[in-house]
Amino acid sequence: MEFTGNSLAQRMARRATARSGRSVGETTRVPAPSAFDHAIEHLAHGRWSEAFATLVPLADAGHREAARIAMLMATRGPRLFGRTFPASPSQRRHWQGVASRVYAAAPSGSEPA
Repeated sequence: MEFTGNSLAQRMARRATARSGRSVGETTRVPAPSAFDHAIEHLAHGRWSEAFATLVPLADAGHREAARIAMLMATRGPRLFGRTFPASPSQRRHWQGVASRVYAAAPSGSEPA
């Protein structure tokens, strides 16, 4: 049985698109893709190394979703992606702290600082 459209990368890409508020039929001007959007695009197309390289600076700077995904790649890389992704113990601790922040502290619809 084949599960098309349900890979981890595809689910993450759909989630990121849903969060951005963009729809397929939207005719308004769309802002330029962010670095996070590029990372999600890399993930959706199986370019794991490029995705990780894009996510690391975002995660280090405190981007919650980037930290969550980078942490997943660093800790579960061989099992989920077939390779390892290097991260120092201090980076992993930092990303864990960033990823575990609660959105309740942020204004509605925004990423916490």
